[in-house]
Amino acid sequence: MRTEFGLPDGAGEGDPLVFLTVGNFDGVHRGHRRIVDRMVAAAREHGGESVLVTFDPHPRCVLDPDRCPPRLTTLDEKADLLAAAGLSRLVVLEFTHELSRWTADQFLERLSKGFNLRRMVVGHDFALGHRRSGDIPFLRSWGATRAFDVDVVDAQREGGEVFSSSLVRAALAHGDLDSANRVLGHPYFVDSRVEHGERIGTGLGFPTANLAITPGKCLPPRGIYATWVRLRGEWHPAATYVGYRPTFGGTKLTVEPHLLDFSGDIYHEPVRVAFIARLRDDVRYATPEALSEQMARDVAETRLRLRPRSAPAELL
Repeated sequence: MRTEFGLPDGAGEGDPLVFLTVGNFDGVHRGHRRIVDRMVAAAREHGGESVLVTFDPHPRCVLDPDRCPPRLTTLDEKADLLAAAGLSRLVVLEFTHELSRWTADQFLERLSKGFNLRRMVVGHDFALGHRRSGDIPFLRSWGATRAFDVDVVDAQREGGEVFSSSLVRAALAHGDLDSANRVLGHPYFVDSRVEHGERIGTGLGFPTANLAITPGKCLPPRGIYATWVRLRGEWHPAATYVGYRPTFGGTKLTVEPHLLDFSGDIYHEPVRVAFIARLRDDVRYATPEALSEQMARDVAETRLRLRPRSAPAELL
């Protein structure tokens, strides 16, 4: 998959047919995958190219900053998931106030000019352009004049609940990893790099990898989690802490996995932390020794929680 920034100026006569969708696709959950899978399959059937046009930052962060949602996926994480789904091409548009004022006609003119458009694949509630005026009937009418068709994909749902990024965020906010991961179709994860910390975990007998977290990234509530950590292409079981280190008077939110049965220098290395189960809340302990005893129990509980589960192959 290749990633581009900005819409292309124009499509050439020899360019492949394009099967395209547009949207934010935060989290790339099962509802998103239904659209992407349909589009990728159609492109392969016709020898064409699957293209996803997305926005960065999230439109709401520009139009209503006070309600800017935490990101389920950074741009790189989103690209990684889409590449694994077989997408040919990711086109990233910087979302600005100017772009928000594009009419549906303007948007479709630019898409038709930039791509040899054969089909748009969209969700059941899709709309684009200023005030969401480019709804599905509008797309179909417009496409009929430009020789592309519109394929509408039904919502992914279970028990009457429509899968959405908001549903995942709500589940994560309550520490409900089972629900969040069910909607995502894979464990919720955070990509990061290991940075130097205060070596508190080492002093307690449980060295941790201090992670640099991208601002605005959605995190589950403070507490201890059973996780898998991908390092150097392999998954390792880990007990991961999310919190402020209240026992030591901390003021900075940290994410720190303790990799079980692992030792070695991993500073500055990239890691992926996949959250499987929430073990307990973040608690202030009277002494470091009491915390160390609890950490030993956390490690034992992590082994029990992960033993019946395999590492998340879909996130390799």
